[in-house]
Amino acid sequence: MADPDTPGPADRTGDALVTDLEALIEDTARAAARHGWAAVAEAAAALPERDDRSVLLCASPKADGTALAAHLRARLPELELRTAPLEPLHADPYEALRANRVVLALGCAELLSPAAAAAGSALAARPPGTVLVVLTGADALSGDDDLALVARRIRRVLYAGTDEQWTGRGLAELGCLLWSAEDPADITEPLHGLLAHDAAALEERLRSAVAAPPGLLHDRAVHLLGLAAGSPAGPAGAGEVRRPATDGITEARAVLKSGRRKVLRAVDAETAAAEREIVSTLRVAEQDLLRGLDGFLERHRQEVSEPGRARRLVSGYVDRGTGSWATAAVSGLRARAARIDLVATEVFRELEQTVAARGVDGVTVGAPPPVSLDGAARGPAAAPGGRPTGGKPSGVPTEMVVGGAIGAAAGAVLTSGLGTLLGAGMGAAAGGVLHHRQTELQIGRAAAYGRSAVRERVGALTVGVPAAVRREAEALRRSMERALDRIGRDLEAARPPREPGPRPARGTDAETAGALGGLRRQLAALEATAADH
Repeated sequence: MADPDTPGPADRTGDALVTDLEALIEDTARAAARHGWAAVAEAAAALPERDDRSVLLCASPKADGTALAAHLRARLPELELRTAPLEPLHADPYEALRANRVVLALGCAELLSPAAAAAGSALAARPPGTVLVVLTGADALSGDDDLALVARRIRRVLYAGTDEQWTGRGLAELGCLLWSAEDPADITEPLHGLLAHDAAALEERLRSAVAAPPGLLHDRAVHLLGLAAGSPAGPAGAGEVRRPATDGITEARAVLKSGRRKVLRAVDAETAAAEREIVSTLRVAEQDLLRGLDGFLERHRQEVSEPGRARRLVSGYVDRGTGSWATAAVSGLRARAARIDLVATEVFRELEQTVAARGVDGVTVGAPPPVSLDGAARGPAAAPGGRPTGGKPSGVPTEMVVGGAIGAAAGAVLTSGLGTLLGAGMGAAAGGVLHHRQTELQIGRAAAYGRSAVRERVGALTVGVPAAVRREAEALRRSMERALDRIGRDLEAARPPREPGPRPARGTDAETAGALGGLRRQLAALEATAADH
């Protein structure tokens, strides 16, 4: 958790830098497979996806780490929690680097060893949102003086040098949370309210989504290149060699990991964009229908004078308007499905080429799963004012990507409320021609009903269509994950056992140095770009 006074890389960078840093990590993993940097390959393969929500709890020796871990697992059973001691991270920070979010647990009254203090300071310097500092044993504090003392010590140990002056900032301003294994109800004020608040805040933050920011991706890239600089070409263990296929498997796994990220990101991005587009175009369609309603009723004055015909007239008007919108929505959704399919096809083709070029036997990549949103038509959603009949509603195209949702809402049976509205005042004119004034009154009532029908129809579509697209996109995401998981299992099964023997001939030292130099130049260029923003 960086000091709020110091801006981090994430404050100066955006999605483009994230993409470039991820590409650099992937390039490093591929270079590791080609040049035999075993430690680098294994470290890169263990890095999580950018949106991975698992948490690493790093506890100092005197912190109530075990109790805190048990508490979090009980309160947040969906949380994937790993634990690690704090002090070893000073010598090797990789365990923390491969976690998108870290909980740093320190004892309120603990005197940290130099190694623990250095490791804690490094963790606290992670980008905002990727680390939570939790001070355990807070029930031992007696009041504001103790809180100020703890805040001053934490500031000095984690965020400031020994020569820096105390700024008077409290624990909350430093972003630290208090926690106690004791029940907050048994603790007196002012700590009772503070502990209850911080316990709730801890759970809320751990439930929230987190994505690895540029600063964390940068640190991972630096760590991998540092490993590469100290990695001899060849096998990981003394006296062991890899069969040639093993390097191909490592490279294919790197391509697989990169491809998974690309495909799932495409699914998520296109789905989110489709939902936004649906809502915005429906707003426009609603405005157009409302704007044209009065003119439409005026052109059909005679039909409006009869309640039964007026209902059909309004229903047909709304059907045609939503049908035109549905035609455009179908085209847009199919275009987005095509873009997802293009990304998936490219990923599977790259995997196929890598497996073939590297001579990996026993792995069949195959084609990606079919990409379509048409399955949403099988999950119709009821619309206000009636129930869908299951047939194709009037004015709606037969071929619809989200036929179920659109059809259900567009084909909803309109209520008979118009008959009640229009029926009022009809008795005097029954069997005769309506007077001009009565006709104007009926047109006004039909317009009120029409506006209500338009809003209900569009409201049903606004809820039903995005929900149907989300359901279908989730099914598509699962099918892609299953296909990619199957390829990963095949690659793992194809990995041959290591055998003792002499080290095989590898690339020259010049080739290895050239590859590492190129990766370092990529990193330097990205750092320069980030500094300019």
